[in-house]
Amino acid sequence: MPGRGHFGSRRVRLAVDRLRAVPAGHRDLGIAAVVAILSFTPGFADKGTALGWPTAQRPFDLLAAGLVAAHALPLAIRSRAPGLCLVLVSSAFFTYQALGYRPTLATAALYVALYSAGMLQAGPRAATVALWTAGYVAACTWMIHASSPFPPRDFALFFALPAGCWVLGAWSRSRLRNQARLHRHRIDAELTEERERIARELHDVVTHHVTAMVMQADAAQYLPADDRAKVSDGLVAIGTTGRHALADLRELLGVLSPGHDARPAPTEPAVGDLSDLVEQTRAAGQPVEFVRDDPPPAVAGLAELATYRVVQEGLTNALKHAPGRPTLVRLCAVSPEEVLVEVITDGNAGDTPVLRGPRPPSSGRGLGGLRRRVALAGGRFEASGGEDGSFRLVARFPKRTGS
Repeated sequence: MPGRGHFGSRRVRLAVDRLRAVPAGHRDLGIAAVVAILSFTPGFADKGTALGWPTAQRPFDLLAAGLVAAHALPLAIRSRAPGLCLVLVSSAFFTYQALGYRPTLATAALYVALYSAGMLQAGPRAATVALWTAGYVAACTWMIHASSPFPPRDFALFFALPAGCWVLGAWSRSRLRNQARLHRHRIDAELTEERERIARELHDVVTHHVTAMVMQADAAQYLPADDRAKVSDGLVAIGTTGRHALADLRELLGVLSPGHDARPAPTEPAVGDLSDLVEQTRAAGQPVEFVRDDPPPAVAGLAELATYRVVQEGLTNALKHAPGRPTLVRLCAVSPEEVLVEVITDGNAGDTPVLRGPRPPSSGRGLGGLRRRVALAGGRFEASGGEDGSFRLVARFPKRTGS
């Protein structure tokens, strides 16, 4: 059971998160108001730094009250103008200390201003450090000449406190910038990966259908002009393939843009859809033999989608690079733990008719995308080609176990 320390740290984190959610301007106004109010509150007002004299050299008067307010009020602009805030607060601090007034809690504003300038100032930071150090040395020199009882060594030792506030702010700045840089790199990597994923999906969805349409249109050129039935069948096949492509594009747009008027894809392509994929390829004129176990081997999740994409890529490559050559699609369990999917296209046999005309260009994405997709599904992918022009795609996936 969680202890009190767990709940206490959780409350602190929640409080810090709420504070960070407050706009910087409102937060600065709150800090300035708290410092100003406490600086005039009995019991708190006289708690602070005594730089020149251990006791008050003059009574607390209207000028002292104005200088106390001048410590606190500039904190209201510490985020928007940290350099100006430091100049105003430091001027009030040095003047107040040089005049020998009693200690005041308002001197805490100096440390806040130094930390804020170290963290937030984007201008000439080295010049700010040099000018502030010169101002500190000048104020200390004046107080020593004005008979301050503190030796110069004490002024030098005290310098470590404001210097530490600046260094702490500079360290926080460096840490935040490193975090922001890492966040940008992570976002860039995620965007790159998302672009690659979208490109792979578009390649998988569009290339097969468009390639099939091109092959069907090329084949139609060789049909007898007076054979209206065959011409009609070819045009129907082109129309059907085009409608499949449009439906897949709508579904992809529905996934990528939920506000789009397209219907989102209810499911990813499954192994059970391979028969439709094979029939579409046959309709494009490619002789395809489909062999699989009965019942089909069980794969699930990413492996099921990757299986579909391997067959789709193999058939697309057959249409693009080996039109008319026999192609074999095999899906079977090669062991109790492993499922194999294989697409083999024969080499260029001398008596195999090959359609003329320019072949569709290759994007180069198919095999690389398949390799990544299969690896993500826990499988192994191989692609090879023979000297006779044959080629083979094969992927092995772990078999799904259980019901």
